[in-house]
Amino acid sequence: MDLRHLPRAAAWAAWAALAASAWLGTGGCSYQNEEELFGPQLVSCDTTAVTYAGTIAPLLAQHCQRCHGATRREAGVLVGSHHDVQTLGRTGQLLGVIQHKPGYPAMPYDEPKLSECDINKVRTWVRAGMPDN
Repeated sequence: MDLRHLPRAAAWAAWAALAASAWLGTGGCSYQNEEELFGPQLVSCDTTAVTYAGTIAPLLAQHCQRCHGATRREAGVLVGSHHDVQTLGRTGQLLGVIQHKPGYPAMPYDEPKLSECDINKVRTWVRAGMPDN
């Protein structure tokens, strides 16, 4: 927009409106996780030291035990112990639900899909034989 031909007050008002709209336009941006913000290639994901106690159990506690813990057993599924989770891992159900594969209910229910990094950590643990470490 060429503001040279407008009176000074009108030019100032036009500039202020343009600046305000640019500022307000950026206020609605939000990201749910680092991958949305930076893209999957820029987020590091260390899967070299995945353990049940240090990686898998905390992830399940955060995302799954609200519905599949000691106080609730939605659909008869429990993830409260290593044995419970190992059973789900052997049947393929654990990876099926968190990867949102066809034929499996998408989990966690009513939450965004786990990050690719978290899914890779679970996959790494399952492929390692699901040790109780």
